[in-house]
Amino acid sequence: MDQLVSLAPVRRTQAERRAESEDRLLGAAAEIIAREGYLACTLDRVGERAGFSRGLASRKYGSKDGLIEAVIWRVSAHVHEQVDAAIAGVPDPLDQLLALFDRFVELVLSDTSVRAYFVLFSAMIANRLETRSVFDEVQRRFGERIEALIIDAQAAGRMSTSLPAQHAAFMLGCLLAGISIETQMDYATTAEGDPAALRADLRGMVRRALAA
Repeated sequence: MDQLVSLAPVRRTQAERRAESEDRLLGAAAEIIAREGYLACTLDRVGERAGFSRGLASRKYGSKDGLIEAVIWRVSAHVHEQVDAAIAGVPDPLDQLLALFDRFVELVLSDTSVRAYFVLFSAMIANRLETRSVFDEVQRRFGERIEALIIDAQAAGRMSTSLPAQHAAFMLGCLLAGISIETQMDYATTAEGDPAALRADLRGMVRRALAA
């Protein structure tokens, strides 16, 4: 009897099924965007790629803009979780800032969903997409996180205070955005494309530029 009970399928709650379907749909959308671009990401294709009916994405998100907004927020949460893991247990605020920078670049070079975010970011700028306000909010939150680490590093004497923290955060954010967009041009497939070396060189450059 115990064996029969153990072999019985585990029933998932409705919330668990919704979470799984959302994860599959948003993952499918990110894959299409990263590999084929914004225009290729239709609601029907996302539903099919996720293994559901063609109309599920439409019913769940209402419109393509609704789907894209959900992708953006999903990537934002993922990046913050990865940064949390990267800086956990790192006591020095400058080292935390460098760990944030390094993990972000690692994600840009290797993570499909983050690559999709910057494909969308580029499309938003070029085509004035309706999702502009969502990007503004996501970028603002990440910029504030960088600025907070810079303030801590300056207070600890690990960074010069000659440059206001807000300006330093803006410049560092611009560097990350530029790297993210440039690497959409298949950096890793070029002859000089060595992601590990690129990350090491970038981290060293930023440390030399920021350290007091």
